[in-house]
Amino acid sequence: MDWDPQSAGHLFSAEKSATLPYEHRVFSGGGTRLFKIGQLPGQMYTRTLGSYRDQTETGGSLLSLEYTYEARAGQNWKAYTRIWSDAAGRVVNFDEAGNLNVYVEQFPDGTTGSARMSRLAQLPATDQALVELSKSTSIWSAGDKIYGLLNGTIRSWNYSAALNNITLGPSAAGTVIATGLTDAATAWSPAPGVFYTKTTDGAVKKFTGSPLTLINDDFAVGLNGDVFAGAASCLSSAGDEKPYFGQVPVDDLNVPSVPPASTTSPPPSGPEVVSGRFLLPDGSPAAGMNVVVEASDLLPAENEGVVNLPDLGSTTTDADGGWSLTIPDSLPPEVQTVVSDNGGALNVTATTTGRSESGVTLVGTDNLTAAPEEPGTGTRTRFAATVTEGEGVHSVKLLPALADPETVVPDPTREEQQTTYAAQLDRQATYDSDQVALTWQSDRGTSPEAYNPYLINGTNITSQRVTPLADTCYWDSDVVSRQTAYTVVGESHAYWDAAGNVEYKSTLSNTIDVGFSASGDLWSVSGSTSVGSSAAGVAGFSWRGPYVAKQWKVPIEYNKVKKTRRCGGIPMNSFYEIRPSKFKVPSGQPVGAYGKDARQLDGPVRYANSNPRYRSWLPPYATWAIETGHSVKWSGAAVAFGVSFGASTSYDGSHKQSIRAGGKTARKHYIWGYSAPPGAHMGVIYSN
Repeated sequence: MDWDPQSAGHLFSAEKSATLPYEHRVFSGGGTRLFKIGQLPGQMYTRTLGSYRDQTETGGSLLSLEYTYEARAGQNWKAYTRIWSDAAGRVVNFDEAGNLNVYVEQFPDGTTGSARMSRLAQLPATDQALVELSKSTSIWSAGDKIYGLLNGTIRSWNYSAALNNITLGPSAAGTVIATGLTDAATAWSPAPGVFYTKTTDGAVKKFTGSPLTLINDDFAVGLNGDVFAGAASCLSSAGDEKPYFGQVPVDDLNVPSVPPASTTSPPPSGPEVVSGRFLLPDGSPAAGMNVVVEASDLLPAENEGVVNLPDLGSTTTDADGGWSLTIPDSLPPEVQTVVSDNGGALNVTATTTGRSESGVTLVGTDNLTAAPEEPGTGTRTRFAATVTEGEGVHSVKLLPALADPETVVPDPTREEQQTTYAAQLDRQATYDSDQVALTWQSDRGTSPEAYNPYLINGTNITSQRVTPLADTCYWDSDVVSRQTAYTVVGESHAYWDAAGNVEYKSTLSNTIDVGFSASGDLWSVSGSTSVGSSAAGVAGFSWRGPYVAKQWKVPIEYNKVKKTRRCGGIPMNSFYEIRPSKFKVPSGQPVGAYGKDARQLDGPVRYANSNPRYRSWLPPYATWAIETGHSVKWSGAAVAFGVSFGASTSYDGSHKQSIRAGGKTARKHYIWGYSAPPGAHMGVIYSN
């Protein structure tokens, strides 16, 4: 629905749908009416026409049957490739010979089988105006005109139909309405004087006025497929009324106004402990396994060789596979330097190694973040405390380490990466907050629907006994490739009479997935790492709205790391990781960029489906911001080396999402959180 077609506005979804049987198709009939061409039961090559009403506003179906029209001789609905409805609700089509036909409904009495469609008039294919109209790639009606789009130009013809007479004019060539719409694949109108164009990838622009003027170049995105407009004969302004679907809304007196801004609690004190749980391939506890915890951010710089990451200690898993380690009070100097440069957060990797009965080396890796106390102050930084808050215990299965320790698996080519799940997800114009990442992703092709990592050379080792390996060996690290990926770090929402912004400056403030691959081409997630290093020049975006909801991305470098187990200096086994590293702007590229559109997560329908406990309302001209806790975890936040990764942001005074209400007072401006109400850990602010 476009609430106010005469204004810049935006298209919001009523989130109503109906399913069409195979080879059935629909076109609009004006207002709430739709026509459907369908197959008759048992007659594969015969089609019938029916009219339907969209009754979703009153709780009914999007396709509620009104009439099934009597099939008549000479009516071949299947063959009519161009078919639409005019302002009077009559059906207009080109037939196989190129003639223009107008059909009118007859004898409707309220029963579904009572009506029929009879031809009112026909304009022969030789009519010069019809010849010009037929060249159009997109044709539609609005008011007393028919419009056609051809090669970026919209033309109109005055149109009328009466018994045995159709006129198109005044000139055969039509009247030029607009030119230069080179990216328009299709077009339509909600009423006379307003036009929408749509690109092949579903981006919609809105134009009004005379001469035609672009008033919104971001009206909608991701609007794929055919569009059928419920056109009106005229338009009126919506004024200050808030958009709604169905019944006129009444302000909810049970929803509280936003509370005072929350304050930050001091970080906890005392020893810092990291912990986790390792499991065997069959899901049972990996008891009695030696676990080594390393500081994982001391990877070699460019042109440096292989490094053995510094150990912070070791421990043994208990009967339940659990382990824990207290971080030393005093860190090695090189580790402390890295921690200080990373906003006070210490990233660690816990590794355990075993061998199956058939001799397959199995490795378990868990990537975590610790919040050590700063030397001299005895306190934790706010960033470190936030990223470790409520982290919980990870349960990680041991996986085979199958990569050849003597060679390096080449990076996927650009062409291969374009065929991956990650690329497919990244191409989606709108953000799906319910998107669940695949367990296994291929970095160079289609991801397997069913993959068993324990099927080795035809043998399933899932149930084999696993023996802990001696801790005299070690895993070294070699950065084999680097790649910069723009990564989602913020999301702003501003619906009716509101503006929003994302503030993100000075440093990174994120927790990002770490990728694990036993072979170098199939990847899963193995914990996460937190990046809080300097990000000079980075910024978010200023107040935008109404009807704007965008993600914000910044460039972060990712390292592909080859981990090799060496015993007595001899390479034995290998696996690969992909790890986020630091802020890095590619040459000639921006320090930040807009990401996916998220407007479909705002508005009256989403508000009605939200958790009532998470709602609040914002007084006119008031502002609310999330400055504590952390954001939602964005699925598909970054694509690096052909793999998709999730990420979240830790909020503070320099990294926050804000919303500001306008001064319209016809309705309250409601906001709600993804995971909590204002004043708690909302995750993200949504707007209505």
